Amino acid sequence: MRKHLKKTFSVFNNFPKLNFVSGFFVLFFLIILQKVFSYTVLNNEFYKELADNQQISKVSQSITRGTILSSNKEGGVLGTSVNLDDLAIDPHVNGDKGRLSIFLRDTVYKQICYMKSRDDCYNNMLRFVKKLEIPDFEMREEYLKSIILERVKSKIKQTKVTSIFLAKDLDGKTQTDIFNMNLTGIYLNDGRIYANPEEINNPDLVVDKLYNILGYEKKELKYLIRKRKLKYVPIINKISIGTSEEIRSYLKEESRAIKDKVLDEQDSIGNFIILTPIPNRFYPEFDVASQLIGFTNNKGKGVYGIEGFFDELLRGKQSELIRRKDIKGRIIGTMELEKESLSYGTEADIYTTIDRNIQKKVEDILEKGVKEYKANKGSVVVMEPKTGRIISMANYPTFDLNNPGNVYELEKVTPIKYPNPLEDLLGIDVFVEDNINGEEFYYNSKIILLRKAIPEEIGNPLVTKYKYKNDFGAGVYKNDAISSLYEPGSIFKAITVAVGLDTGEITKNSMYTDKGEVTIDNFTIKNVSDKCLGYHSFSNALNYSCNVGMIRIVQRVGKSLLYQYLEDFGFGGVTGITLEGEVSSKITPFEKWSTAKLLTTSFGLGIGTTPLQMASAYSVLANGGIYVKPQIVDKIVYKDGRTIKYKQEKVRRVIRKETSDLITSMLVDSLTSGVAKNGYVPGFHLAGKTGTSQIASKGGYEEGVGSTYASFAGYGPAEDPKFVIIIKLERPRVNEYGGQTSAFLFKQISEYMLDYYKIPKPSKG
Repeated sequence: MRKHLKKTFSVFNNFPKLNFVSGFFVLFFLIILQKVFSYTVLNNEFYKELADNQQISKVSQSITRGTILSSNKEGGVLGTSVNLDDLAIDPHVNGDKGRLSIFLRDTVYKQICYMKSRDDCYNNMLRFVKKLEIPDFEMREEYLKSIILERVKSKIKQTKVTSIFLAKDLDGKTQTDIFNMNLTGIYLNDGRIYANPEEINNPDLVVDKLYNILGYEKKELKYLIRKRKLKYVPIINKISIGTSEEIRSYLKEESRAIKDKVLDEQDSIGNFIILTPIPNRFYPEFDVASQLIGFTNNKGKGVYGIEGFFDELLRGKQSELIRRKDIKGRIIGTMELEKESLSYGTEADIYTTIDRNIQKKVEDILEKGVKEYKANKGSVVVMEPKTGRIISMANYPTFDLNNPGNVYELEKVTPIKYPNPLEDLLGIDVFVEDNINGEEFYYNSKIILLRKAIPEEIGNPLVTKYKYKNDFGAGVYKNDAISSLYEPGSIFKAITVAVGLDTGEITKNSMYTDKGEVTIDNFTIKNVSDKCLGYHSFSNALNYSCNVGMIRIVQRVGKSLLYQYLEDFGFGGVTGITLEGEVSSKITPFEKWSTAKLLTTSFGLGIGTTPLQMASAYSVLANGGIYVKPQIVDKIVYKDGRTIKYKQEKVRRVIRKETSDLITSMLVDSLTSGVAKNGYVPGFHLAGKTGTSQIASKGGYEEGVGSTYASFAGYGPAEDPKFVIIIKLERPRVNEYGGQTSAFLFKQISEYMLDYYKIPKPSKG
């Protein structure tokens, strides 16, 4: 999305008032002058890149950046630094420029279009040819190579430095004064001044007129505007390792052929080629744990995830790479600052707690689940309850960390794929064309103007509609496991029961009467299952997710005590995990709670949380009652050998060990015979609870298909819990309930975990 502004420079305000006749001729002259000025100084194409590029730019280059690793001993690299070459040429050396043109054409084609999607190829071509659009674009090799060859030939012809940046931030009067000097080869634009040495016929005159205004010494300015050769012409940056190896191999063969006198040096191209290795970030697993890892932007700064949180720590030795550019932004030379000018960071490698194998398996299961149940997205957290170590943190959709810009790719909304768009695309941004109020997007190799669609347009089959291919565009950068709040619904009931047990207000076999609903202040709360009706134990209330049973517990516990337990379980604040973007929702002080607030909190409504917070809370239930701070980093290892080991942080006791044992046994029953039974793994004792909550929006809660969060929370094995699993699906359309969707994902992940950890089935009896 870009907005293009036409910049103009006016000289009219700097002239005194004139009488009508003389004013007419002066005005006519100025109009002609302005036309010439606009053509020579403000030509849009000529200066398109000028406003964003200066002759000299300093690019902070991380000579190295720390590696991010999983907990696996082999194949554990999640993010690392590699050198990718920038390809450039020196057009002044001897050689065959015809062969060079063909060689560069083929190299560029392979780099930017070969085996690429149409959109990727088109966007790469736009960047290479420096255009906003390529009319009648075709995805044919011959056609693409012809465009590339034309651009390559123009680069090879660049042999002289044709523009030098002199100064910026000139005020209006200074610009007017310089303009009125009518100096050949001097150009003004947007408060900046440039010189074209090839057009300056009288450099002494230019120096005499400008040195004082621009703050230069005479010798300095004269040296700066001297005529000189262009020795560095960039062709393409960040070429792949494979392409670099092919170029170097070709140049070696050519050098050998010259040495053996098989090839004349005049017919070679090797002397033209300049390969400059530049450190770049590379993610070997591409889209695995993408939101967790994060990535680096075009300035080398870490954003999102671990890359963002530990950016300063991961940064290594920094150098200032000086790139000299001409008036069109073309690089005319590079150099690095002297060693004594380098700043040395505290570069370190970060070893995470993530098990790469589990992470990949969880992501595969989650992706299939999101697609099978037609959900918008999903998140999973797998955590060791005794240590707080995060074994897996998965989200779907994911994105390619090596190509994060691909998230903006669009697709048309077709009736075959989305027969009921109002339902199928609920919660997803849909766009329509609007040439007046729209913003720029790329689609099918063209720029189109789009705006967000209103419901009437989404439901109209005659309106052409677009959406992001991944449904959320740059929204997929966000780690929903820590950055998106939701009301957890019935998985929260295990917390409520644990509080009731720990305070002594109930026991596992305590009984209560359930009439199916409770009315408070004209607000009626009902159960979902008819198995709640009657005189039952609180174990039954948990098994069948009875809202009325949870209400009876918090009525006994009271606002003040429940509030204290919520805080102890970690609700109302961030967990403090070392990842970028964690959010939390504050809990309203209990003194301000209404009765309805107390009652709805008992079954997980009116309280905002994240999957990670729920994983931490369930770890309390699983580990004997201790709140353990979640941990994503195992250790930090500096290049000088220093190691910082992250220690397990047992923050506080929340419930008694006996309470932990009781709630675990009740959750095992729930998973075996209650509403959570679809998560049952035969032969193992696992604890689990389903959850379904309506999505809150303006004016209340949504209703209908695709209006819920479907969750599952559980852990196992019950005898000695090794893992806690929290699953959240957003807007599943096949079935709205967690017990019919997320429960199956819990079963699949648990089966994998039990097998991966080689946990035997418990002996009978």
